[in-house]
Amino acid sequence: MMTNRPQVESILLSDASIGIRYRVLQVTAKGIIRQRMLDMGLVPGVRLVVIRFAPLGDPIEIRINRFFMSLRKEEAKYVFVEAMGPCPHRHPRRFKRHFHGRF
Repeated sequence: MMTNRPQVESILLSDASIGIRYRVLQVTAKGIIRQRMLDMGLVPGVRLVVIRFAPLGDPIEIRINRFFMSLRKEEAKYVFVEAMGPCPHRHPRRFKRHFHGRF
């Protein structure tokens, strides 16, 4: 039986924009890298926000739930995400380490 679900536009986390909320669709990494991502909470269905890129573009800082995580661009190429819109609560450049809100 076919369902009429709309196609989800997915992008790589390495191509994501700053200040946009994303939902993780799939983690395609293998081995120890995959296990590390899953252990740190980067699992399908979780929401995240890209906070900043390092000056040379690597690593990428993201916020998952209530903590900050940095990923190399090579690792971020294994994560497929879908955009959910801009982060409504805070300007992306004003995140502080003591931020305790939800997004």
